[in-house]
Amino acid sequence: MVRKILISILFIFVVNTGIKAQSFGIGLSGMYNFQTESFGAGVRLEFPLGRAVSLVPQFNYYPSFNKIYEYYGGVALHLHLFKIRSWRFYVLAHGAYNAWINYETSHMKDASYSNWDFEAGAGITTTWCLRPFIEYRYNVKWYETALHAGLIYFFNCGGKGNGSNRRGKKKYKIMHCPAYD
Repeated sequence: MVRKILISILFIFVVNTGIKAQSFGIGLSGMYNFQTESFGAGVRLEFPLGRAVSLVPQFNYYPSFNKIYEYYGGVALHLHLFKIRSWRFYVLAHGAYNAWINYETSHMKDASYSNWDFEAGAGITTTWCLRPFIEYRYNVKWYETALHAGLIYFFNCGGKGNGSNRRGKKKYKIMHCPAYD
């Protein structure tokens, strides 16, 4: 079900905008949940919807060696607040389906296999084609905080800079993504 939703979202964006016209990113992340002391990994896509907003479908997995064994499939909305040089600061809202595989071990009365979650948070990233990011999130259902960090590679991203040095010769800048410049 979650896989079908994520594939549908990707298909809609590719069909409506065309891969060559749309700058989009794909990335990997590592996660740490502070309350459950769990480590996880994730994959994500990022579709800029303009200069200020991005749609970010994600899949996150916490393996069975953790106290909590689960996965999440959902979509985040990033609202870009401001930029300092090539660093961009944003807030996010994330809704997801959560499959808590080992929920039977929990003493919580609301514990079940299928859950819907909402997270709010903030993050920082760059405007480069290969962008590191770090996010701090709060899960309002389970009252948990998590740190996500990773890299996203943006396709159809700019190459050489268009600035010049003092002598008028072309100089090279770190590759910036045209969706954010």
